[in-house]
Amino acid sequence: MSGGSDPRRFAVSDGSPLRLLWIISPLLLFVGLSLYHLRQPAEAGAMPFAITLTPPYFTLHGSAAWSLAIAALLTVLLCGLFFRRRVQLDGNVLSVHSTFYRKHTPVEQMDLPNAAVVDLKQDRRHGLRHKTNAYSMPGFHSGHYRLQDGGKGFALVTDVHRVLVIPVRDGPTLLLSMAEPQSLLDALRRAATPARRPR
Repeated sequence: MSGGSDPRRFAVSDGSPLRLLWIISPLLLFVGLSLYHLRQPAEAGAMPFAITLTPPYFTLHGSAAWSLAIAALLTVLLCGLFFRRRVQLDGNVLSVHSTFYRKHTPVEQMDLPNAAVVDLKQDRRHGLRHKTNAYSMPGFHSGHYRLQDGGKGFALVTDVHRVLVIPVRDGPTLLLSMAEPQSLLDALRRAATPARRPR
């Protein structure tokens, strides 16, 4: 349950925009194949809408132009999701939004004394072993994972070499790439400390 204070946002580490090439490159290939098939006249009597396993994949009344519209829509959607990252503390609840996913974790469930900044490439406990429900590309990980120690994790990782790991009781470990991890930790510790009542 959140408190009465205004929500506070914390900056996420910026990932390299070059990682968007992992999204854009396959879509450019898709567009190229569609443009090639646009050179061919539409088939007479073609179905109003068809999906195939070979280029151009999507046709509308026999025309491959529909594939270009699909490619443009996918490009905008996936690139937009890549930049959808937000970490916000509202009272005593930490909210993490990352691509398709979101996670709300009460501060009292966090094991803050054991929180630490780690290198996931070298950490044998908290490294990401495999996805269970996640969106990822090299150097960027978002969503639900199984960790090297067998536990569950929720990740918003833009830099695998500098990740704030927050263990959570009865929940997935949070793995967050923060611009200032200590600032978030300090705020979480203040939220976890009950305010003293005046005598």
